[in-house]
Amino acid sequence: MGHTSGAINSCTTIATIDFYLPWKRRGAASQEAPNDRQAVRFARRFGIAVIVAGIAGAEVLTQHSKKPIFLYLLNAYGYFTPGIATMFLLGILWKRTTTAGALTAGLLTIPLSLALEWTVPRLAFQNRTGIVFWSCMAVCAAVSLLTVPKSEEQLKGLIWTRDSLRLPADQRHKYRGLRRPILWWAIVTAAVLLFYIRYA
Repeated sequence: MGHTSGAINSCTTIATIDFYLPWKRRGAASQEAPNDRQAVRFARRFGIAVIVAGIAGAEVLTQHSKKPIFLYLLNAYGYFTPGIATMFLLGILWKRTTTAGALTAGLLTIPLSLALEWTVPRLAFQNRTGIVFWSCMAVCAAVSLLTVPKSEEQLKGLIWTRDSLRLPADQRHKYRGLRRPILWWAIVTAAVLLFYIRYA
């Protein structure tokens, strides 16, 4: 239920903020600008449409496929997550990454995934995703090296460093003992690893 709620919330938020409101504001010259009530009404209706589409899609898959739906979901994630992961990881870890490199990796991920699926149909989606990920990493790095880098001023606060792991000096006294973030990070990480080892 939590996963479903999050997915519906994400879909309705993107549809409302990125599409509905700009479209309504563009036509605000001839009519009044949209208010919060109209935006919420649209989001609710769009959320219902997403739920209906999801139920219909699940019904089609359960009736006409021998594979579990979860495998289709993982396969679908594998089409676009390599590019997203590349943009995120190189974007925060390598200051030489450029916008052109990141966009190239993002645009490459779906065509390359489909090409691999068509040319090597027996390739497991995990392997396909891994190949696409490393290909996107290589292409992003190559394009970034061939384009103009960002200035140090533009990168300020965007690149991960060792100092990123430390709290600001004025907040350290508030997060001592049981409030230390590193303590709870370690506990959650250990619990997740335990579940993977025990139940995987």
